[in-house]
Amino acid sequence: MKAQISRGIVCLYVLLMVISCAHFPAGLKSEDTLRKKVQLEWDAKVGNNWGAVYDLSVKAFKDAIPRDNFIRRCNLLVIEFSIKEIKILEPGKKALATIKYKTNQMGFVFDMTAKEEWIWEDGKWCLNLSPSMMSLPFMNKN
Repeated sequence: MKAQISRGIVCLYVLLMVISCAHFPAGLKSEDTLRKKVQLEWDAKVGNNWGAVYDLSVKAFKDAIPRDNFIRRCNLLVIEFSIKEIKILEPGKKALATIKYKTNQMGFVFDMTAKEEWIWEDGKWCLNLSPSMMSLPFMNKN
């Protein structure tokens, strides 16, 4: 009887250890995880949900640009997109995504390519909008 209880306790201990480490999966910083984030971002752009795009951005961008200002200034109409490449530059730190998309501006359809930088921040991949958005004059806080 004592042996069964001991085995049960050991099995329970091992199970709890495995479960407690579940929030550290090896693939958390992987290309697949990032691909899901990029997909989420561009699905939001197609759906004209710029608040969701803002929510995916890095903290520094959110600190510099108010959410309402960002949403008000986004006027890009994305018709469709495809993720061409996801490249982890520094595992757990930095990655690049290349996306081809179609946009409609003033009745004309344009084929475009976007290159995005993603940063590992606070345990998740975040979109670094700062390089592209901070250079636009309407995004300055002054």
